[in-house]
Amino acid sequence: MAKAVKKAAKKPAKKAAKKAAKKSAPKAAKKTTKKAAPKKAAPKKAAAKKTAPKRTAKAPKKSGKRFLIIYHSPIDAMTQMANSKPEEMEKGMAMWNAWAKRAGSQLTDLGAPLVNGKRLHSDGSSAPSSRDVTGYSLLEAEDWDELVDLLSAHPHISGWHPEATIEVHETMLIPGM
Repeated sequence: MAKAVKKAAKKPAKKAAKKAAKKSAPKAAKKTTKKAAPKKAAPKKAAAKKTAPKRTAKAPKKSGKRFLIIYHSPIDAMTQMANSKPEEMEKGMAMWNAWAKRAGSQLTDLGAPLVNGKRLHSDGSSAPSSRDVTGYSLLEAEDWDELVDLLSAHPHISGWHPEATIEVHETMLIPGM
């Protein structure tokens, strides 16, 4: 009988110990969380420093002049080009890529084909452009002679269309800009 009393006394003692452990566990977790929070905040500050923009030296200004190259061709030529076979398109692009490689760093923007040109008027109205502007590029050259050399054998005026022309405009530097 004494053994039965001891066992009965041990069971409630074990249950009470388990309950106390459960109650203290959340408190301990809360304490751990509070202690861990400052540790997590420190890496965030370090990460912010890592993502800060790096200062880089500005590229030196080039001494040459900048030219806007405007490509003109009839709209039917552009339609013809758009409807050409893939092999013909690849041949044309190979010519453009060869020219771009020859121009090198003086070709500051190869540009892109242009479509759907519009003229805007001061009264807010607009009308389709009457000019057959079909693309542009930006080149840098020391002078007109160098520019003409860069544009020699250009794919746009290499004979793909008899009415294709190139128009050139030198950009002007605006003081203080």
